[in-house]
Amino acid sequence: MRVTPVESDTAVLVHPGRDSLSKSQKLPRANRTLTSDLFDRLRTDILHCHLKPNSRLLFRDLRASYASGMSPLREALMRLASDGLVVLEDHKGFRVAPVSREELVDIAATRCELEGLALRMAIEKGDDHWEADILGRFHELSKRPTYTAAGTLDEEWERRHDSYHRALYSACGLRWLIGFCQILAERAFRYRHLLLEQVDRTRDHRSEHEAIVQAALKRNASEAVTLLQRHYTRTVQSLLENCKELG
Repeated sequence: MRVTPVESDTAVLVHPGRDSLSKSQKLPRANRTLTSDLFDRLRTDILHCHLKPNSRLLFRDLRASYASGMSPLREALMRLASDGLVVLEDHKGFRVAPVSREELVDIAATRCELEGLALRMAIEKGDDHWEADILGRFHELSKRPTYTAAGTLDEEWERRHDSYHRALYSACGLRWLIGFCQILAERAFRYRHLLLEQVDRTRDHRSEHEAIVQAALKRNASEAVTLLQRHYTRTVQSLLENCKELG
C-alpha cells in the first residue's frame, strides 16, 4: 500500500494491488511497535470522541499531539481507515469517520441480530465454565457504579460491561461471529460516548443484566435473546428520542 503526500499536513492513498503486502509487514520491529502503539492511542481517542466525528486529521497537529513521526502516523491512519474509524478522501486527506442517526440504527439492529445468534449458540454449547464465567462477569459489573462523580462513564465499569457482554456469547464457537460482534460493540461504544448527555440514567442496568444471565443459565435461549435485544433497543431509542440532530 503506497501513500503519496498531497501537502505537508495531508496524505492520500494510491490504490494498492490485490497482492500488496501491508506496510506493517515490511517495517522493522521497532517501527511496527511504534505504529501499533500510535494506532491504539488514536483508536482510543476516536472511540472516546476525544477526536470528534468528521473532524479533519492534520498531520502537523497529530505529530505534535502524539509526538510521532510521519511514517508511523501515516501507517496508523491507514489501519484506522481499513477499520472504518477514519475516512480517506481523495486529495483531502484523513477525517474521523462521521456519525448519523441512520448508522446508529443500523449498528443497533445488526448487533441485535448477530449477538442474538451468538448468544443462542452459546446457550446451546456452553458448559459449566461458561456458566461460571457469565456469573462472575455479572457480579464484577454489578459492584461498579456506572458513572463517576463528574457524570462521565466510569472507565472500569465500561471495561467490566464489555467483558460481561463478551462472556455471554463467548461459547458460541464461531470466531468470525465473535469478531463481528466486537466490532459492532465498538461502534456502539462511540455513540454512547458521543451522546452521553442523552443517556437515560434512571434505568436499572443491574436488573436488565441479571435477567439476561438468569435466562441464559436456565438455558432459555428465546427469553435470553429477547431480553438482550430489548436491552440494546432501549438504549438506542432513548438516544434517538433525546437527540434531535446527529452528525
